[in-house]
Amino acid sequence: MKLYRNATTRDAIQLASQLRPEDRREIEGLGHTPLALIWCVENSAHATTFFNREGELAGIAGVAPDEREGVGQVWMICTPAIEIIPITFVRQAKLWLARVEKDYEMIWNRMDSRNKLHHKLVKWLGFKAITTVFPPPYYLPYLEIVKLCVSQ
Repeated sequence: MKLYRNATTRDAIQLASQLRPEDRREIEGLGHTPLALIWCVENSAHATTFFNREGELAGIAGVAPDEREGVGQVWMICTPAIEIIPITFVRQAKLWLARVEKDYEMIWNRMDSRNKLHHKLVKWLGFKAITTVFPPPYYLPYLEIVKLCVSQ
């Protein structure tokens, strides 16, 4: 069974109703609703849906446009299904990231400082937390993460 495919709007809607509580809190802490995932899927390069071995939706990832040339805003939102297969999920995420990072000099984003599973994931994927920021509207602590990519 293939564990990933191109993401669809339907995947985003389904994921929005199945989010890990920590991922929901991360989205809402930035003033968005989970249905913003539809925009993310429609407007991101490399939008990909991941599944676990049972075929359950595990997450969606993509790279949103950034106004800076060679820079992308990477994102990934998950369901509790990733907790059943963490090693498999990390391996799939690494393969996906290796494919997409070739298009960028740097990828970055912000993540809720309380989302411990994401801390582990981004570390395994080679990201570095460079600072803590307090974005509106709630001014909660988010870590700004970056990864320098191999240039073409």
